[in-house]
Amino acid sequence: MGIISTTRTIVYCMSAVLVTGCVGFTANAYILYLLREDVKRLEKEVASLRGELADTDGTRDTSRDAPRDKARGEGKKRSSESDSEDEFQLALESIPSQSTIASLVDTSCTDRQCAAELLALCQKIDKEHDTLKLTEKGCEEALSLLEQLNSERPDTPQLMWRQSRIMFERAKHNVRAGCDVKEELMQALAIAKQCEELSQGNSKSHLWYAILLGDTCKYDETRVKLTKGLEFEKQVKLSLDIDPYNSTALHLIGRYCFEVSGIKWWEAKIARTLFGSVPQSSYDEALQYFLRADELNSEWVENTLFIAKCLIPLGRKDEARTWLQRINNKGAEKELQSQITDLMNKI
Repeated sequence: MGIISTTRTIVYCMSAVLVTGCVGFTANAYILYLLREDVKRLEKEVASLRGELADTDGTRDTSRDAPRDKARGEGKKRSSESDSEDEFQLALESIPSQSTIASLVDTSCTDRQCAAELLALCQKIDKEHDTLKLTEKGCEEALSLLEQLNSERPDTPQLMWRQSRIMFERAKHNVRAGCDVKEELMQALAIAKQCEELSQGNSKSHLWYAILLGDTCKYDETRVKLTKGLEFEKQVKLSLDIDPYNSTALHLIGRYCFEVSGIKWWEAKIARTLFGSVPQSSYDEALQYFLRADELNSEWVENTLFIAKCLIPLGRKDEARTWLQRINNKGAEKELQSQITDLMNKI
């Protein structure tokens, strides 16, 4: 999902065309003719994508670029077109899905300009949320209450993002039950988008809009995924601008930076040809986000795992072993334990 996986999808498509071309030259002229037709079609699609991306870039908010660059600090190594043979290749999505965020605890109320009565109500909802979200029945109970509150208090961002959050949690239960959750996730996204547009100084409005942008990418075509990828990055950083001590937002932007840092030189070259530019980051930048998240939530096993994943390509393997051992001491789930074992074997 997002910019990076879209780039890779296009790369794989172009690779397939090249392989087809090899067969054509060795087989017959008809296959070669089909190949040429495919190339013409691809050229038209690329031209269309360029035009749409130009429109997207023209509406993107760049007022925050300078402070972001300053925060990244000097001397960090940027991803480039250098011919690196880094064997450490982990294909992870740049935008985490439901499984990534399933264990997050979200109990804080960072709403600004919130009346005392509404603040008390929101804190009560948050206190009950961690219990209610564990079951489908609990999600239905919480959603029913929030729908009623949003009906009584329309256009209240503090209630709207909480409704999109519980809809997200309910969708997880429905996925486990084998249900199609596209419609309810798209409804949650619509509420989160409206909330973000209404909110002022509300970090969670930006954060949950970003989370739902990421989780609905799987339903979109390539052009929409590109737009959502850009918006995801923007919304998470807006959330951090308001609340720099949000471990969830720090982890999400760290994941984004981690994936961007893994772009190969040839992927970057193709992306630059198609889109005019490529996202830039570094493993060091991703590491800083993960370390800040760890300071706020040292018990978050998955965040600890990504600290180790950043340290390995930076050549700091002894430190990576220490962080991985820290996960072992805590006890990791089976899926994470498998990743830990693989990483240990690599270093």
